[in-house]
Amino acid sequence: MPITKNARKRHNIIDGLMRSHRGYNIPEITYRVNEQLEQDGDSKVSERMIYLDIRNMQEQYPVTIVKRNGRLMYQNREESIENRPLSDEDKKLLEMAVQTFSVFKGSLLFNKFNDVITRLMTGSVLRRLHSNDQARYIQIGEMIDNTGQEWIETVYQAITQQQSLLLTYKPYGKESREITVSPYLLKEYRNIWYMVGYDHGVLADTGPKILKLNRIQKVEISEDSYITDETFNGEDYFKYTLGVFHQSGSEPIEVTLQISHELIELVAENKIHPSMEIIEKSAEEMTISFTVYDTPELKARILSYGAKARVMAPESLKNAIQEEIAKMKEVY
Repeated sequence: MPITKNARKRHNIIDGLMRSHRGYNIPEITYRVNEQLEQDGDSKVSERMIYLDIRNMQEQYPVTIVKRNGRLMYQNREESIENRPLSDEDKKLLEMAVQTFSVFKGSLLFNKFNDVITRLMTGSVLRRLHSNDQARYIQIGEMIDNTGQEWIETVYQAITQQQSLLLTYKPYGKESREITVSPYLLKEYRNIWYMVGYDHGVLADTGPKILKLNRIQKVEISEDSYITDETFNGEDYFKYTLGVFHQSGSEPIEVTLQISHELIELVAENKIHPSMEIIEKSAEEMTISFTVYDTPELKARILSYGAKARVMAPESLKNAIQEEIAKMKEVY
């Protein structure tokens, strides 16, 4: 219901009364409101109108009015209709954000996000989202097993505060060990979180190291000084990668693929890499090029297209794909 000029005036008067620690009952509120309206030359209102105003204020603004010892007041002293209200569109956007962010449900980061939104909206949207009959209109890829999400906030704070971390870390196929890291960047890829940082136990010329957060068993703030890599650029670090494979010190290669007509639309709409460009395109085939590091994931991506994609360049990549196909023939 739109708020009229007179209703706004009454709401402002009631707002001032509700912020009082003593509270007021309906007759007292009606008297105070009518006193001000009369001074302004406006018509008086009934107690029922004041009751409706109080109900409408809670619907239109992020405030909660409670009754204590027979008197009405805001649930929290800091509440006020002067705080910017949330429109229906705002609430829908926050609802979408909550559903999207719920992929991290169970982590400390989500709990803090949940708490902030609850306080912002007086819980109105989140209560509905958490009810059993609330439909979910956004489906996010479900987290599989341990994604490392429980360490996101700790690592993020260490990055922003430039603190080194002492990790108990278990590499794949190896025993757990302690390593000290100065974290630089967090990255999510296929429901797994990764940290890029400087490993204090490795020579500096090897470059930053990528660690899986789900292999971390314990994290403590390290007494070692935070080490800054002046050459590290978070914006460019994954510029030539497919996924998270990174080759420090290696030069990327320019890959040229010939795509058959069955995959033209798919590849054109879903670029293999941001650097991908279409060189030639016809009804039968499309030639593309992109610049990436020569990694196992690059080969896996090309092989996933089967006979519908052919490597034109470089020759080294073409040979590597041929060798892998030959090995596959032996298996089958």
